[in-house]
Amino acid sequence: MPNITQQIPNFLGGVSTQPDDQKLPNQVTEIINGYPDPTFGLIKRPGFNWIANLGSASTYAAGHWFYYRYSSTEAYVGVIKSQTIKLWNTDGTAANITNGTSQAYLNNGHNDFHVISRQDQIIIANKTITTAMTSSTVSGSVAGTVASLTNLPAAASNTNAIYKVSNTAATADDFYVKSDGTTWNETVKPGIALGLDNTTMPHKLVRSSANTFTFSAITYDNRVVGDVETNPDPGFIGKKINYTFFASNRLGFLAGDTVILSQPAKGENFFNFFINSAQVQTDADPIDLKCGGTKPVTLTAAVPVTQGVVLFSQQQQFMLFSDTAVLTPSLAVIKSISNYEVDPVVPPVESGTTITFINKTTDYCRVFGMATQGQDSSPLFIDIGKTVTQYIPQTVSSMFADTQNSFIGLYGQASSKIYFYRSYTEGQENIMRAWYSWDMPGNVQFFVTDTDSVISVIKGDNQMTLVTSQLNALPTSTTTVSGNASFDFMVAPTSKTYDAVTQQTKLFVPFELISNLTPICVQDATSGSNESGLFLTPTTSSTGGNHFVLTGKDYTSVNWKVGYKLDFDVKLPKIFVRNQDSVDYTSYLTVNRMKFSIGLSGDVEFKITPREQSEFSITGNVFNTGYSLLNQVPIEDSNIFTVPINQRNSNYSLRVFSDTPYIVSLNSAMWEGNYSTKFYRRA
Repeated sequence: MPNITQQIPNFLGGVSTQPDDQKLPNQVTEIINGYPDPTFGLIKRPGFNWIANLGSASTYAAGHWFYYRYSSTEAYVGVIKSQTIKLWNTDGTAANITNGTSQAYLNNGHNDFHVISRQDQIIIANKTITTAMTSSTVSGSVAGTVASLTNLPAAASNTNAIYKVSNTAATADDFYVKSDGTTWNETVKPGIALGLDNTTMPHKLVRSSANTFTFSAITYDNRVVGDVETNPDPGFIGKKINYTFFASNRLGFLAGDTVILSQPAKGENFFNFFINSAQVQTDADPIDLKCGGTKPVTLTAAVPVTQGVVLFSQQQQFMLFSDTAVLTPSLAVIKSISNYEVDPVVPPVESGTTITFINKTTDYCRVFGMATQGQDSSPLFIDIGKTVTQYIPQTVSSMFADTQNSFIGLYGQASSKIYFYRSYTEGQENIMRAWYSWDMPGNVQFFVTDTDSVISVIKGDNQMTLVTSQLNALPTSTTTVSGNASFDFMVAPTSKTYDAVTQQTKLFVPFELISNLTPICVQDATSGSNESGLFLTPTTSSTGGNHFVLTGKDYTSVNWKVGYKLDFDVKLPKIFVRNQDSVDYTSYLTVNRMKFSIGLSGDVEFKITPREQSEFSITGNVFNTGYSLLNQVPIEDSNIFTVPINQRNSNYSLRVFSDTPYIVSLNSAMWEGNYSTKFYRRA
């Protein structure tokens, strides 16, 4: 059989659930805790630092979590659960909220709220509450009806009198005026509801200073002119508000089949949903439009784009737009643009020029991308998840987007998994389209990215924990890696003790002990020890306080970082001989060895499992010294590791693995083997 060598150019193709002979050369079977990067290859995800314990797991379980960014230096994680609202600064400091507890409007939990923010205001909508008008009315009665303003009696002798001005040619032009003793001014008809019942309407959380907020009902502007025909109740009255958004300097609500936008903001007052005059329509009037469709429509989400606002229902999508760049009541129109099935619980997200949405089968999620092309062209759609069928479970309940780093993520509160899709385009060339997953150190209650900062709330056995990380903590030097330790809940011990009798060092930790994670202790570079960077696997105990236990000698003088290991795990597919335009799946192929190009990395294990045999490992060590520093790892620029296999391509499986606190950079690979085609001819 002739020898053959072929290359795997990179590992940036991500996960594919297709049969192995259908995968692209750079796709794999699974990636856990990896992060594909066009510069550094497939690297190990950064570890998460412990920041604060937020409360018991039961207190905020199934709560609605949200993120509020006030400035580049001040941001908060919030939760709404069972008539309680809480905020924590991303440094773990609890915010002071006036009237922040026992608010009837805040009843319910995870899927029952929609939260948006602008400047110092956070607007909170409870999707389970039916909106209503107030019972307050203008007292009095209409003194008379006149055909025009010129027929009114003298204002001076009719103080507080109300007259109806009726246009017999067009009843819609009827309006009401009231005398102030000097002039007649347009007013509202007596006896009709003046405004909105603010107890049923979205509320607000207002920042007054750092870590200080006030929660209250919003004072919405009243109806001041007209009657229920010329100045009708807003289209959301009697309905539940499903979604809130900002567009054209207006506050928008989705309720049933209707989209309603307030008057343009005056300052930061977005809360006027009535017209200013019953005599004439102005560009400043609210916008109130219904969506028509072949099927009943309930709008569930809105995404402002350059062309207008894309509106989503479960079975149909619409575009709200005008011929000008600004939405006005006279020019705004709605048209149907597509008929995709969209999950009504998980709102679509915008990333760059693409809107991503999902639909769910009984077992898994399908993920689609939408690119709008203007009012006169249908949007373009791409099946983003077509290569990962059944990869994303239908239990996901949240989705987020990171435009700067070009990825979207999906997770559910009952799982520790986050599923990512990352893309990178250079000109017209798609450099990377990769699916991968992260296994977090607990069930993911909340996850968000802000520039390169990552903020997450994790539910452990008994505790909610705030953790953070940095996506820019990537290898930046060919000789050193700064601040790049890869393990979770990383923090310095709160205290250290040593028992000379048992020879045990206790490192007390500020977080709960999590039963299904492996603890780790790493010597910090500031230790001044020749063993800097050494990592040990301790035991754990909660007796006398949560702590890690190291046995053998007194370690109290060492500057430790403690936390939990994270596993970088990449499962490679079956290797096939690839020709220029095809894959030869009928050949007899023996893989003799694989050579991996490894960038800046700590130890890497290559785990091989021959058919019907136990797994064994080959470890590649890339350090160029006898020790390694947590904050300054003296590693080599690159290495080539040869992994002997000597198995038929169908008789083994291979994983690339690392559970050390160091980074991993997996660049490319090549394989060598013996190849024989299987063509037989009858004599």
